[in-house]
Amino acid sequence: MKVILNVIRAQGMTLVNICQAELLGKVFREGEIILNVSEKFYGGQEVELDYAFSLIDEATVMSIVGNCVVEEAIKRGLVHKDAVISVEGVKFAQVYNV
Repeated sequence: MKVILNVIRAQGMTLVNICQAELLGKVFREGEIILNVSEKFYGGQEVELDYAFSLIDEATVMSIVGNCVVEEAIKRGLVHKDAVISVEGVKFAQVYNV
């Protein structure tokens, strides 16, 4: 599976942002929750999902957007199913390495 990957390194942190291509640039709203899949934060290069997930050890925070990608992260034990939120039916999860 191909995903969009953006790695941001700033202030001693490494943010690994992964999203499904069709969600890039979209905004989802549900009540008070806004999920903004912005080009600035999520836009990057198209890579294989395996490569994107391989960066988890160096990530301070990994943000994952998209039903297929989040489900795969759960299957691989990277995300607990109870840690996932859904905004307008789009799944979102974050993994923190502290």
